[in-house]
Amino acid sequence: MPRDNFHVLVPRFGERVGPKDLLIRCSNGCKAALSFIGSGYGYGKRGPWFSSPTNVLILVNVIVFVVMSATGDFWGSCSSLTCQLLAQLNSSVLAGAYWQLFTSMFVHFGPEHILFNMFGLYYFGRLNENVFSTPKFLAIYLVSGLLGSVMTLVLLPPETLSGGASGVIFGLVGSYVAIARRAQHMGAALLYALLIFAQSSFLPGVNIFAHLFGLVGGLVLGLVFSSQQKPIGYSESYTYHM
Repeated sequence: MPRDNFHVLVPRFGERVGPKDLLIRCSNGCKAALSFIGSGYGYGKRGPWFSSPTNVLILVNVIVFVVMSATGDFWGSCSSLTCQLLAQLNSSVLAGAYWQLFTSMFVHFGPEHILFNMFGLYYFGRLNENVFSTPKFLAIYLVSGLLGSVMTLVLLPPETLSGGASGVIFGLVGSYVAIARRAQHMGAALLYALLIFAQSSFLPGVNIFAHLFGLVGGLVLGLVFSSQQKPIGYSESYTYHM
């Protein structure tokens, strides 16, 4: 945990601390240790709705899903022209439909698919947007998603149909690990990321390559971007007068 919160747990030499005070100190210290893993610094800051890139991206995903549903793809059969244009079909990409590498990030196959992905996008998106500027946040989002799409094209058969924001979300999970590194919580955050990956990547029909390379892309960009920022957490400065 950040050292500025650690010292509240340990009484100074000779200091008398009753059980009630010690319990309060422990509670404050534990909250500090868990605050980053559970929600992140600055999580939940409120501003105008459209000032949040996470909210805007969720809206775009929902609009695409509504359009697909209106054209007959509510349950994810991908029988509509909208889905066939926007989802990534490897054979179509190889034939020249390169835009699908990008648009497939906003396509979801059924209500359950979009529901779970938008929950993940909201949670990890808000964590990241409170640390990174909007351009850096969007760079993590788009690069992670595109990397997952490209590796899907390279590693899976031509008849593979894929779509969804899960590669992007794993990119945000990866950048979250990078943020945690700056806040001295990288071990716990990395374990958390690996548990999420293991839990959600080995189910039937899941594109494990989009998850894996999205995670890697987000981690790399997160490390690059976070190294350019001020450290998170405790810092001290000393002025010497000669």
